[in-house]
Amino acid sequence: MSNRDNLLGVFSTIYRWRKAIRNICLITLIGSIGITLLMDNYYQATTIFYPASPELANPELIFGYTSKVTEYFGSDRDLDRLVEIAVSNEVVDYMVGKFNLYDHYDIDSTSKQGPHKVRKQFRKLYSVLKNKNDAIELSIEDTDAQLAAVMANAARDKINAIGQRLIKSSQATLLATFEDNMTRKKSELTTLADSLNRLKKFYNIYDAGSQGGQLAENLTKAESEIIRGKARLEVLENNPLIPQDTIQFIKADVRAYERELSRLTSPSNKDDRLNLERFNEGLPQVSILADLHYQGRKQLSYDLERYNQILAAYKTDIPSLQLVESAEMPRIKSRPGRTVIVLAAVVAAFFFAVLAALVADAYRDVNWEEIKKQ
Repeated sequence: MSNRDNLLGVFSTIYRWRKAIRNICLITLIGSIGITLLMDNYYQATTIFYPASPELANPELIFGYTSKVTEYFGSDRDLDRLVEIAVSNEVVDYMVGKFNLYDHYDIDSTSKQGPHKVRKQFRKLYSVLKNKNDAIELSIEDTDAQLAAVMANAARDKINAIGQRLIKSSQATLLATFEDNMTRKKSELTTLADSLNRLKKFYNIYDAGSQGGQLAENLTKAESEIIRGKARLEVLENNPLIPQDTIQFIKADVRAYERELSRLTSPSNKDDRLNLERFNEGLPQVSILADLHYQGRKQLSYDLERYNQILAAYKTDIPSLQLVESAEMPRIKSRPGRTVIVLAAVVAAFFFAVLAALVADAYRDVNWEEIKKQ
């Protein structure tokens, strides 16, 4: 077995080429050190938060009208929703505009590819991840450590604002629906009230309960007084000892009650005073309108209370995320790892140099000129 076919041959080849391999590694070492020294230091700032439950903006939960246990942290769907918001172009464009990233990244804002390039560059330095504890870690890298922390917190606040806006948008739609409904109900109540007042005035029914009782009392009294008066006349009219004035008084009293009874019961009564026929004719209509008016007022009162609850929830600043940790100015750079880069470059150069030496040694006896001629 020749030396080239075993490890001794390999070591022998490396030994013969040791100076060239050494020089390549030294050049790579010096070059990689120089290149890494020219690299900018990047600092990574991270903020951590959980999604807040959207039910926190529920008026029933705010005012204690439900026995449901309050969930302060959102579900997996809420977490996914926040992640989608975090990586949206709205957040990216907000950061670009707020921190003037065109100038910061030295990108021409007037070029056709400018918006694409600045978004791409920002996304390279921006990450949103779900960690092992199901929290969201938002990180931003930048050459300015303080700016990295400020940008991370600003991005988180923008995500919170967008999440709040989505909830408040639904609440605003609901408020507008309630406003339209209450306006319509107020108009209907006004119409009902006008119709009810006209009916009451026409039939002279203002308090059905008391007026009905009064009519029944007057009717009973008139009938009983007529019967009593006629009974007195039967007994006293043929008695010569009774003065005629007394007899005439009783007759007049009976006629008065008969006229009262006629007024209360006669269908031909055309005066404005309430009688039994007008009362019985108008009572169902008045009762129906009064009941509709009452139910309408009751529903309007409920809607108004509900509207005020939703409005209070709408005006309350309820966060869409629960902050765990704000981004602080990083003290240690996140990259580049210069030592790792230099060592990796030297190791790679060594292996490539060894490989080149082995290839050169393996084909050193080949007559390349003769091969060219052939």
